[in-house]
Amino acid sequence: MKKLFMTLLALTLSPSMVKAVEIDPQLQSALRSFKALTKLNVKTVSRTPTTGMFALYTNSGPMLINHTGQLLYSKEYAFHADVNGKIKGKKHENIRAEAVNEINEDHVIVIKKGDGSKPIIVNTALDCPYCLKQEQLLAAKDKLNATLILIPSVLDKTNWPVLEKVMCSANRATAWQNYMLNGVIPKNNGKCYWSANFSFLGQTIYTSNVLRTYGTPQMIHGDGRVQNFKKQNPLGLPPSFGKNSKDIFNEKNITTAYFSGEVYKPKKKLFNW
Repeated sequence: MKKLFMTLLALTLSPSMVKAVEIDPQLQSALRSFKALTKLNVKTVSRTPTTGMFALYTNSGPMLINHTGQLLYSKEYAFHADVNGKIKGKKHENIRAEAVNEINEDHVIVIKKGDGSKPIIVNTALDCPYCLKQEQLLAAKDKLNATLILIPSVLDKTNWPVLEKVMCSANRATAWQNYMLNGVIPKNNGKCYWSANFSFLGQTIYTSNVLRTYGTPQMIHGDGRVQNFKKQNPLGLPPSFGKNSKDIFNEKNITTAYFSGEVYKPKKKLFNW
């Protein structure tokens, strides 16, 4: 099994990525379990912004799994790899809320505006004209209290190396803003843990299935709805909570534990939400 696993990695991952994931027990365990349970062939794998969630491309297409390899997640449904039946409706929404709540600041770009009291997820791309316009509008705003959680990608895959340099910068927020507003490309070599473990395909699978965004820039507020960019509302409309809706950024509303490895307990968060 070990020989098969290492052969798979050698065939599907870049040399720098193989070095990174070989010493990652969590990723090794997830792939072993997933392959044993599903019998699918994994062609490529990458991390995602959510801790304990991995994006795979298999002979059956793209999919997301948790760190045990037992949960398969898609935009419409989730499945247990070893149990028949779909997870849908409210239970499926609860899993999405957990995935969003477990976004790791080491995997994204965090920009704090004002007191940072309002968390907003932004699906963005560094070569997107409307994303540039959004950055320009936000830079001109004096009164804004928000923590922007940027899930960055590119529209043209040839620009991915530029994004790697941004994400490998000591200060990602500054590097992102310098590139978007001034066209300054960071001078590092673009080689770091992020570049070795994240991919264009992985980001695309994640944003379309977990965030449920279909364009850039698009935002998600506490109500979980996807908001579109408009010049008069560059971060979309304020959240609107219905009778049965809950704030997905509030850890007290998280009822599942697919990405934690233990029964869910309130714990210290990376973000001060």
